Amino acid sequence: MRTLYRGAHRLAAVVAMLGALSALAAGFITCGDVILRNLGQRGVLGLVDITQMLIMTTAFLTLPYGFLAGSHVVVEIGTDRLPRALLHMVVAFGALVGCTLMAAIAWWGRQQAVMLVEMGDSSQTIGIPVVYYWTPLVAGSVLSALAALLVAVRHGVLAGGGDDMAAGIEEAA
Repeated sequence: MRTLYRGAHRLAAVVAMLGALSALAAGFITCGDVILRNLGQRGVLGLVDITQMLIMTTAFLTLPYGFLAGSHVVVEIGTDRLPRALLHMVVAFGALVGCTLMAAIAWWGRQQAVMLVEMGDSSQTIGIPVVYYWTPLVAGSVLSALAALLVAVRHGVLAGGGDDMAAGIEEAA
């Protein structure tokens, strides 16, 4: 199980790096547009189409790492004083809720993507096929659901007094 968790963590880190590179690309393209406009040029054609696609990619490709690294925003005021086993059960429950939500987003997103691709839909300005918008959403949602499920299993095992399958992984990242 430790090998599975370590592999999932590595995959999530690689996917998150692709998401971060997507944000970097959006920033560079936007800066390039600003520079071109200040030089009296037309700017980057389809800037809104491109940045929307890149930011969606960033958002959904970084989510799986957030689940595995435990870096999503949490409110701990109600759980600070819980016994360790109960705290792990609460975290496991939260992860299952996250898993369900991300699976629903993946399911709905896939349905929407298939419908729009069949219709031949594309972005308004420069005609980017919608599949490039929806693929990161669906892939990131599926990976996030799996990551959240793994987190739920991890904390379920910890609630039962088992060994931490992620021991040493977060520190190495």
